[in-house]
Amino acid sequence: MNPWVIFLCIFGIIFILFLIFGLPRKKSERKPSIEGLYSAEVAKAFEKMTNFLPFKMLRRRIISELKKYNLNGLLVDLGCGSGNLIVEIAQKYNSIDLIGIDISDEILELAKQRVIQNELNERIKIEIGNVENLPFSDNSIDFIISSLSLHHWANPKIAFKELVRTLKGDGLLMVFDFRRNSRKFFYGLLKFATKMVVPKVLKEINEPLGSLQAGYTAEEIKEILSQINIHSVEIKPFLAWMFISVKKH
Repeated sequence: MNPWVIFLCIFGIIFILFLIFGLPRKKSERKPSIEGLYSAEVAKAFEKMTNFLPFKMLRRRIISELKKYNLNGLLVDLGCGSGNLIVEIAQKYNSIDLIGIDISDEILELAKQRVIQNELNERIKIEIGNVENLPFSDNSIDFIISSLSLHHWANPKIAFKELVRTLKGDGLLMVFDFRRNSRKFFYGLLKFATKMVVPKVLKEINEPLGSLQAGYTAEEIKEILSQINIHSVEIKPFLAWMFISVKKH
């Protein structure tokens, strides 16, 4: 291979790594985002965006994290959206039953269609619900997962209390979300996507950049959970997101 080609490849890799890891983390005040998708057009636009490669990669990352646990019993996907993740989990693990919960009727219709198309309607239930008032009894859920939903919660203290209430004694809550203090490279990337890539209806509500700006930092989540006496917590921050694992006891 031409030495100049090798040199340019190496230089390109170093430059990309510098952009990702070398630029400082952004410090900014949190900007709350909307909760729920009340427009059919917005729901369809989000569904289109979830099929972009970065979102597919993120779902693989979440499923990889789930491999660390012995999945069985009942798993709830809170903020299930159009059902991509819950369907992929059901296809990967046949030892669990699943319930998808979301606040939006419009996006749940897309989730129901996806479940039926994949012939999983006997294992997956799709229900409307609010994180502050879940339709489950105390100590009834084995696993709860939530992806890219936390930054929309109107009152995270009440929400976390409600989630822990529904968990069994040995249950696990795993929340995946943006971290607001990401490196400036990711802000630039999402700003570009918001202006140039996503459907017009999402640009009008400043997504996906708005979701990053509405995210929390790991320190803020620790403070919120400590205020409601939840101490069995592990937070693993990554480049532009974080995994929050909460045990009831």
